[in-house]
Amino acid sequence: CSHPRAGEELVDAVRRRAGDELGLSIEPEFLYKFEYQATYGEIGSEFELCSVFWARSPAAAPRINTTEIAAWKWIQPLALDREIEATPEAFTPWLKMEWQRLRREFGEQLRAN
Repeated sequence: CSHPRAGEELVDAVRRRAGDELGLSIEPEFLYKFEYQATYGEIGSEFELCSVFWARSPAAAPRINTTEIAAWKWIQPLALDREIEATPEAFTPWLKMEWQRLRREFGEQLRAN
């Protein structure tokens, strides 16, 4: 999530949040935008416009800011494919949509860089 501040460019917000939340210094590259709407039973719903970026980081692993991130997992792409297939209810609707498109449309580009 980028959550740009007033007057802040989206790419700068992505860079800032990667540092704040993951302890990573990155140079993000915009890939695409998508909208989604999801209902969560009686909890409510979301209607979001999401911008998807990708980046590589020289860091071996992220340094998680636990005040921002409650749970995380470092996982290989094929393992994530298997987990989503086995337990789709464990993943957010937007992740499943985003991951499917990333694998389909940007898989070669992401592997090559």
